[in-house]
Amino acid sequence: MQQTPNVHAERRGRPRLRDDDDILRAALQAFAEHGYEGMSLRALNAALGLSRGTINQRFASKERLWYAAVDHGFHQLIADLNTEVQQRGVPADDLSLVREIIRAFLVAARNRPDLVKLMNQEGLHSTPRLDHIVTTFVLPTLAVPVDAIKRLATAGVLRTIPARTLLFLLAHGAAAPFALSPLSDRFDPVDGPLDAESHIETVTDVIMSGLRNPAADAGPRSGRRSH
Repeated sequence: MQQTPNVHAERRGRPRLRDDDDILRAALQAFAEHGYEGMSLRALNAALGLSRGTINQRFASKERLWYAAVDHGFHQLIADLNTEVQQRGVPADDLSLVREIIRAFLVAARNRPDLVKLMNQEGLHSTPRLDHIVTTFVLPTLAVPVDAIKRLATAGVLRTIPARTLLFLLAHGAAAPFALSPLSDRFDPVDGPLDAESHIETVTDVIMSGLRNPAADAGPRSGRRSH
């Protein structure tokens, strides 16, 4: 009887093949953990079981790898955000829209904490990399909720809030337990393990409550969007 060849034995000693998605996910994690300067292509190749020059051959340079990994990660986060909003139904008014986007962002950040970690790294220095993140992803993503908040502020429902404030409340405040998990874990003896779903709902409610205009009438005012 002919024996089936041992493929694993035949490939022993050869670098494992990795597709670009595998490399980009691992690169994003490495940049998030170590920062741009501290991230080593040699270490990344070794971690992925690739030969020393593989990543350079595919992406030409560390800089190009960074842009490819960041674009890949942020496109996925935005897709997650949009899917989460759509799955819960199209918001009927601006107030519902703002709440759903805040909640959906936190769900996406829970699933992709490396992007929040990366922002913590890149936000320390003024670089073209930071400009790329802000102009390509952050500002366009914030435009929808910020515009809705402005309409609601004009209607007297919410207070005015700058885009900067909204970003820091969400990405570097509400989403911090997902990115800073060792710090979050230190509160387990006090609070118990982090319940991500409960955290998301709680901070969404807290942020929405904080956005309310104290002078708003007690009656419901939805700030409906014009079509």
